[in-house]
Amino acid sequence: MGLWKRLVFTGSIWTTIVLTKPGTLAIGVNVSLAVLAPCDLTIDHVRCYAKTAPTGASIIIDINKEGTTIFTTQSNRPTIPAASQKGNKSVAPDVASLAEGDTLTLDIDAVGTTIAGADLTVEIRCLQ
Repeated sequence: MGLWKRLVFTGSIWTTIVLTKPGTLAIGVNVSLAVLAPCDLTIDHVRCYAKTAPTGASIIIDINKEGTTIFTTQSNRPTIPAASQKGNKSVAPDVASLAEGDTLTLDIDAVGTTIAGADLTVEIRCLQ
């Protein structure tokens, strides 16, 4: 008899896609390198972090799939409140389905008015 066991996985497999924008933030479109979805995925939520917190106003970001926003309900876009480094976990985006090879990019829609904020990391949590 062999020593091999058959492993059966149950439950969900989480995948994290990370987009970054180093340096001082400014409003802009397509500000990150593009990341390709490694397989078919469903986006559960998005979180963001700025090493330097914004002041005077919040940082608001948007994620694009193939050049189009996944947050068609604009009030659901991930936000880092003024004077905070961490944004709240977003609700599931309106466009949550990713196919293998879909391109994801980052837009910055708003920054702090006194201090813009800097060194942004965006985590896109997905289920396989």
